[in-house]
Parts: sequence; structure tokens; C-alpha cells
Amino acid sequence: MSGPKVMLCPASSGPYLENLARELRAQGVRVTLIPWFGKQMPYSMIRIIWSRLLGYRILHLNWMPFNNFWQLRLVTRVGKILGIRVVWTIHNLAPHSVQFGSPERDEAAMQILFEWAERGVVHSERTREAVRMRYGNTLPLEVIPHGSYAGQVELVDSVEARRRLGIPEDKFAVLMLGPNRWNKGVRAYLEVISRLPDGYVGVVAGTCPDSQILNLIQEYKERFPDKFILDVRRLSVGEVAEHYAASDILLMPFEAITTSGTVIEALSYSRPVITTDKGDMYEWIHDGETGFMASSIDDMVSILKSLDREKARRMGQNGLALAKKRPWPESARQYADIYRELQ
Repeated sequence: MSGPKVMLCPASSGPYLENLARELRAQGVRVTLIPWFGKQMPYSMIRIIWSRLLGYRILHLNWMPFNNFWQLRLVTRVGKILGIRVVWTIHNLAPHSVQFGSPERDEAAMQILFEWAERGVVHSERTREAVRMRYGNTLPLEVIPHGSYAGQVELVDSVEARRRLGIPEDKFAVLMLGPNRWNKGVRAYLEVISRLPDGYVGVVAGTCPDSQILNLIQEYKERFPDKFILDVRRLSVGEVAEHYAASDILLMPFEAITTSGTVIEALSYSRPVITTDKGDMYEWIHDGETGFMASSIDDMVSILKSLDREKARRMGQNGLALAKKRPWPESARQYADIYRELQ
């Protein structure tokens, strides 16, 4: 018996879907990719219709891959006509940034997908309960852990990385990666770094298209020139690896989050994480072992003051060990089981 056929959407959104598609194919699932329903909308719709004619019946959606209601309504209507069965991985309780004009409209769009999908997937039991409280119990929800990137990322020499990035060897480097949304706790991160004594440096890296966030980052840099190193541009995979290697710890004080690929990535690079107890973070960050959960700026400052590079290194090793226990093949197997039930 041939394996199930699945349309995976969107076509590319970073390492999550790349890893999932690779492992599904390795397990005999036939995967075709459907682009995000935005500017590529006519092509995306053609891809769905053509794929359905080729025998693909399952559409596996990730995130909210639509930009407005007419796209969402058109695809759901066509999908029902074609007999498409939908699996939806709910990575967030709502889009990170407003997609449909307002938070209320975003929630209405989420509700449409809850009504269309036949099976839902979340990454933790806590998120399953949060989804049910917010959107009801109509959609059956499976918990499938987010795979890690251990063994897939290149670990770079820290001394060489610091030299290349201009980070002094005697500084305890605190990284924030991807300061592109307020919900990542940009304000808290900047305030924490500004309160730390000499011997610490904040490293802010990654693209920042939001001008208000960028202005605040630059304002802190001007006020505390010796406390911040900025590299706010789009980074290559190799440059991301360098920033992890050059840093001692990742600080991501989320205001709101469901799942964070960045936190999982940091552990896969053998770097501990300080974050807040939101969403799935408890699955990955174990206090004093792989990092710390903090509830306030004062907590974060106190935790960082108590650390030295050797303790951070040990926690990073613990984080990498945890990441290695959560490989992609097992997550893909659970998805494949769902596809087979719906095929």
C-alpha cells in the first residue's frame, strides 16, 4: 500500500517545515508544497486544484497562511467542493502580528479554520488546554512535540566567533535573536541589559523591520554605548551560528508566545535560555538545568548576576542533551499516522 499524499502549506517558513517535509518523505509520505495564500494566491489555488487531481486529498496547514478573508473563504469553499481534508498545526493562539485588520478579525479568521479543519495539532498539553478555553472543543487536538535542531546545526568555535563579531572575550554575552516583534520582550531585554554591571554585554542580532522597535534599540545603544552590540540585519545560517557561539546565554523575555523555534534552536546550539513561563516554554526550559524562567525584569537581572560562563556552559550542555531527545522522525511519524487515518 502506498503512503499517504499530503499538501503541506506554506511551502517554506523556516526550518520547521523543512525538517517536517524531509522526515515525512523519509517515512513514505508523498509531500507537495503549497505556497502561502498571499501575493501568490492565484498560483497557490492552482497548486491545490492540480494536486487534488493528482490524488492529494490532505491539506496540512501551519500557522495562519492567509492574508485576508476573501482568500480564506475562497480556499475553504473550494476545498470543501474538492473533498479536501484538513490538518492544522496551531503554532500560535493568534497570529503574531495583525493579519486581518484587527485582533478581533484575526480571531474570527482563526475560528473559520477551527471549523474547517478535521484534526488539529499543538505542541504541548498546556497549549491544548489554552486552545480549548479560547476556541472551544469542536476540533480534535493531538499533542505532537516540536522537533529540535540538534545534530542539524553547525557548532562554531566561540573564540573565533567573538573575534569576528567584536565581542570581548572577558564579557558575559547575552543574546537576543530576531528583535522584530514587541511580543518577544524587546523592552524588557533592553532594560535588563542596561541594569547589568560591567562585565556584561547585550548582543541584539537579526533583522528588525519595525521602525519603532529599531528606534528603541538604537536609543538604548546611544544611552549605554558600552552595554550593547547591534547587528540588526538579516543573518545567514552561518551568521546565526556565529552569534550563538559568541554568546553565553539567550534572553527572550516573551510578553506572549505559544511556541518559539528560537528557544529550541538555542538549546540545539548548546546555549541556555532565560525566558518567561509562557506557552510551551516549560517543555524546554527547566529552571537551573537548561536555563531559567523569570517573572520580572528584576528576576532576570538577578539571575544574570548570579551566572558565570562555566555555569552557563554546563546548562547549555544540558539543553543540548534535552534537544537530542526530541528528534524529528518521531514527530513526523505521529503526523503520518493522522494522515493515514484521514486518507
